[in-house]
Amino acid sequence: MTGQIVARAAAAALTFGMLFGPIAAAEALECPQAQPLSKPGVIKETPAEIAELGPALSGGDIVAKVPELVAALKTRYPAAGSAEIANYLITAYCPGVEKTTGLSDAQKTARVEAFSKAVLGVLY
Repeated sequence: MTGQIVARAAAAALTFGMLFGPIAAAEALECPQAQPLSKPGVIKETPAEIAELGPALSGGDIVAKVPELVAALKTRYPAAGSAEIANYLITAYCPGVEKTTGLSDAQKTARVEAFSKAVLGVLY
């Protein structure tokens, strides 16, 4: 049990660090790339299919819908781990924010951070 908790905390820290380490130092928002897992993943969508999910994640208060999104993915892919689900959702969400006009880079970064924190909060 302790090993699982440590593994989950490490995965959350790794995901968060990969996302926000470079962003903090950069001027413009840089979206994460899908990260390969140490073993083959359960979620088999192609990059094009992930990109198609992006528009569904835009609009309104998407952060409030995170628990519903996570639950839907867990139902669809019961063998998917938390890190894989987080990577999938955040990788799909960020490009839509990156393309949003009328927002500063700081505002875009804040949106991705809020979404990421919500995803990680539900998963861990």
